[in-house]
Amino acid sequence: MPPWAAVVSALAFLCLAVITHRYWTWERTLLAIAVFNLVFVPVALLAHPDWHSVGRALLTWKPLPGLSKDTLIIVLADIGATVTPWMLFFQQSATVDKGLTKKDIHLGRIDTVVGAALAATAAVATILATAPLFARHMTAENFQAAEFAQALRPLIGRFGAALFALGIVEAGMVASVTISISSAYAFGEVARRPHSLNLPMAEGRVFYSVLFLCAVTAGAIVLIPGLPLIYVVLLVNVVAVLAMPPALVFLFMLANDREVMGDLVSPTWANILTTGVVVFLALAGILFGISVIAPSIFAFLGGK
Repeated sequence: MPPWAAVVSALAFLCLAVITHRYWTWERTLLAIAVFNLVFVPVALLAHPDWHSVGRALLTWKPLPGLSKDTLIIVLADIGATVTPWMLFFQQSATVDKGLTKKDIHLGRIDTVVGAALAATAAVATILATAPLFARHMTAENFQAAEFAQALRPLIGRFGAALFALGIVEAGMVASVTISISSAYAFGEVARRPHSLNLPMAEGRVFYSVLFLCAVTAGAIVLIPGLPLIYVVLLVNVVAVLAMPPALVFLFMLANDREVMGDLVSPTWANILTTGVVVFLALAGILFGISVIAPSIFAFLGGK
């Protein structure tokens, strides 16, 4: 399939997901696609991982041999792909769109925990699925996303490689749809314009225009010939790390505002955990800034 056909198909899926003007339909359509995130689990099993080594890696901590600038970018990109500022804007607006109330908080927490567990399972499975490539001393620089599936074919078979490719396609489609809608939500709040997936096109033309503009722009960027897409993904997630601390600080203040939250104000243990996350993200961003602005100081701190 040529790249342009894949992009057009993804945009068509986005249109179908929002054209009903109902959050309920959009959510279930996206969840149906997101189920394919779990195809990485059978792919990981087809790779026949060494479970003893996997268990040791999950239970023990092995320090990095050297914190180079490239390694730091990888670590920050992993953090940025996990703790993302756009998700805050999506979550708050989706809560309103879905019509949730205080009585839904308990089930909402369960929903969040289950979703996080499933996402982490798929992420670990993806690493295990691609481990055979790196065991053969290959590097990620040799592959773009689709080429991983091609490289895995001799190791896990045609079926396993096809499943891996399907998982990559699914992950890209879900990300493009959710991030585009998150951007439209955020723009609507800042510009004080109606922003809801329940709005008809005439009433929500600004919201839908921003949504489709973001999706089309992303598709156009992907089609730029020779663009190093892996580097673009890493850079975007590093930017997410740098943008996250301010957003978390405001969220922290809101969660502790008794006038707004009432009896649902954030408990002490949650505040301690949140403070730790904010400090960690801030320090990670500062370390990255030092590596860019003053590489000699970064080398002195333990980098190469």
